[in-house]
Amino acid sequence: MSTEYKPRLTESLQASYLIREGHPVKLSCRFDASPTVDIQWLKDGIPIDFEALGISRDFKVVKEVDYTALLIMEAFPEDTGSYTVIIRNSFGEACSSTQLNVEEFFCRTPESEMSDTPCKPVFVQPLLDTTINEGEKLKLHAAINAHPEPEIIWYHNNIPLKNSRDLTMTFDGQLCKLIKDRSEKENDTGTYRITAVNSVGQAESICQVTIQSNETKAFRERLQSTCSPPVFTQSLQDKTFHEGEKLVFQIHVNGQPKPQVMWYKDNQPLRNTHDHKIRTEDDTCILEILKLSMNDAGLYIVKAINKEGEAKCSAKVTILPINIVPEPMIIESNGYAPEFLQLFKDQKTSIGSTIKFEARVTGTKPINVYWLYNGAPIALSGNNRRYQLNVLNDTYTLIIHNVHYEDVGKYTLNAENSWGKATCTAELFISPSVSIFGKK
Repeated sequence: MSTEYKPRLTESLQASYLIREGHPVKLSCRFDASPTVDIQWLKDGIPIDFEALGISRDFKVVKEVDYTALLIMEAFPEDTGSYTVIIRNSFGEACSSTQLNVEEFFCRTPESEMSDTPCKPVFVQPLLDTTINEGEKLKLHAAINAHPEPEIIWYHNNIPLKNSRDLTMTFDGQLCKLIKDRSEKENDTGTYRITAVNSVGQAESICQVTIQSNETKAFRERLQSTCSPPVFTQSLQDKTFHEGEKLVFQIHVNGQPKPQVMWYKDNQPLRNTHDHKIRTEDDTCILEILKLSMNDAGLYIVKAINKEGEAKCSAKVTILPINIVPEPMIIESNGYAPEFLQLFKDQKTSIGSTIKFEARVTGTKPINVYWLYNGAPIALSGNNRRYQLNVLNDTYTLIIHNVHYEDVGKYTLNAENSWGKATCTAELFISPSVSIFGKK
């Protein structure tokens, strides 16, 4: 019997997908073929050019011996369409298709349900903090309920914005959008604010936009090519659920060589079972519990280990009986969210120098202010003893003495109170004149 045959699908693409804008989606199938196959993905019958998309974080393709997947890291309505995968070898081909529908990120209120009663603007979906690479398209959006229809004004670092050749701002009565075709680190990084005003009142929403420079991106890529201990780029967050709900923990880890990742509950290892799904996609570690029970409450820990070291992160999960609803938090109306009066910026420095990040924060007290490095809280121990945190009135300062290569990265100051949150982020990297990759 011949061991060579044309491809055949062992698991086809799902018939259709419906997801909310801004969420990731994975289109995947399994197959059997001999000899090795060629895999091609199409959208609306047109081949997808993955080499062109290689510079973007939005699309990735996974190819394995018997498996392929198309990953869209952040889906938008324009990604809606028919997707097809074709699997070929010298004996023939097999294909599978699916329909992807991406809904706008908020539920639009039908005109028939809108009230004629005057009401001041309310942001039902606020702006979200955004980080992109320099040169990528900047997209911001927010949703508003108001009557009569409000006037919309966008600001960047407190300067009003106007439509131009490469900057488009639209408002359709509910959804506000800002699109910059090609982002620039120097000109587009900072605080964005949208204000909605009508005859009844006004409201505003604020977010921080971080543009990662190509120089920083290239430096990180070179840095990641060397051996390095695991680092989680963000923290797990404590969560509260009701019985029967689904839990998803998702966290990114960097390290060379690629770390081995393990999940624990109350210090006991978790295994892949029918109810507990554990998987890794590129540098993203995912734990899913499909249907929570009271026994799933506890402390969850994820550990990443390679020959260079170990990192771990934890979060507490609270499960409420299905008949208990947590009491809403009552917030006084006479307070206001934190706001930065002074922001810190990206810095270049040399090995052995001392640098300082400093910001001023205002807002209704008490304000919880804390520093992060690459998304993880800064602990003043070990190598971090070179770090110094100072507070004087409303001024918060981070000083790093005797800068090392491992200090390169993203530094964030978060300020939170009962009325909201403000964030300031900047990056530290070594001056090109001092290279860890050899003299130029």
